[in-house]
Amino acid sequence: MPEKFDIHQPDDRFFKSAMSDPEVVKAYLQHFYPKIAAIAYLSSLKLENSVSLRPSLKRFEADVIYRCRFQGEADGRFYFCLLFEHKSKPDKYVAVQVGLYIMELLSSMVKKQGRELEPVLPLIFYNGKEKWMPQTLSELFQEHPHFIALEPYIPNFRFLFQDATRLSPAALLELVGVLLLERTQPNFVLIEAR
Repeated sequence: MPEKFDIHQPDDRFFKSAMSDPEVVKAYLQHFYPKIAAIAYLSSLKLENSVSLRPSLKRFEADVIYRCRFQGEADGRFYFCLLFEHKSKPDKYVAVQVGLYIMELLSSMVKKQGRELEPVLPLIFYNGKEKWMPQTLSELFQEHPHFIALEPYIPNFRFLFQDATRLSPAALLELVGVLLLERTQPNFVLIEAR
């Protein structure tokens, strides 16, 4: 009898697999975030270990983390990190999750002697059915009755957010090209049906 395979979160596994290829990440950044690609020395992209330990000793894993040098900077202090997180359904508290990953990355940099703090850019890729725009930490507290007084003390950051379900058919084909064709043989040809 054939063995049953439990494919848990296939979108997430596909995303992690595709984004584990630096060439795919390079093409993705060039296509969707050209301003980031312009300041990055993309040939220096290096996949980092995304598994870490929280203080409670429970394991957590960010989807994909890269370290990259800035364009024109040979000094090792001029790096930044790209933190990719995939979501297939809206997550009200994604800012808390991503914020934890950012703080863990920064904390690990502090612990490494001689390593300067590096900016961490959080990128969220979404392909769920519902319309969604992730809220920042500040936005999560906007309805609090003392928000005005507390706002300066709420840690806050924005996301580089890509909603694949809202892309035009042409942009979706380009995304497929970025995620798939970069990983295949260069002789692949896409023929449009008429």
